[in-house]
Amino acid sequence: MELEEMKNVWNKMEEGKKNIPFQISEPSLLEYNKITNIFKIREIIGLVIAYTIAGLVLYNFNNLDNWYLRLFGCALVIYLLIMPIYTLFVTWKIKHIDLVKSNFKNVFEQIYKAKSNLKKAEKISFITSPLLFFASIVVLTKLFTDKNLFTLNIQLPVIFLIVVAFLGAIIFNVWAFKNRDKEFKSVKQLLEDKN
Repeated sequence: MELEEMKNVWNKMEEGKKNIPFQISEPSLLEYNKITNIFKIREIIGLVIAYTIAGLVLYNFNNLDNWYLRLFGCALVIYLLIMPIYTLFVTWKIKHIDLVKSNFKNVFEQIYKAKSNLKKAEKISFITSPLLFFASIVVLTKLFTDKNLFTLNIQLPVIFLIVVAFLGAIIFNVWAFKNRDKEFKSVKQLLEDKN
């Protein structure tokens, strides 16, 4: 019976901890802001690059003279316009969590929700990256050389370079996902240590 009482007391203490205000020191708050600013800056740089490429494709859209080139161009532009805004919005939510006025439970719920939303974006990005890589090669080849990639006589060295670039893009994606996970763990650790 004594063990049951201890479990009940422990559960009540845990329940009470969820409702207490989240307390964070000024140096920890500055560290949190520094980490979330890194998230935000990376997403803004990605947004600028994506919108530059999308603008280039839209500006030269009339040069895409076949239906499949236009289809690839549309898919590329739609992806480049939507995904960076979505990830920037999620990182904005992380940056603007009110650590001073929220309770412990609410802060961690918001962080886990943001992390799961970024994981969804990462999965979509990883799944669509082969198609988008192919679409960007086809569209950019047409825009820069005014030649259709499907009608060119592509030699083995060019195919090798395309495969190497594709593998490099996959390695970069994996590295970026792991880096973002490490940053989320550091944010979580910072908030758990200070509370």
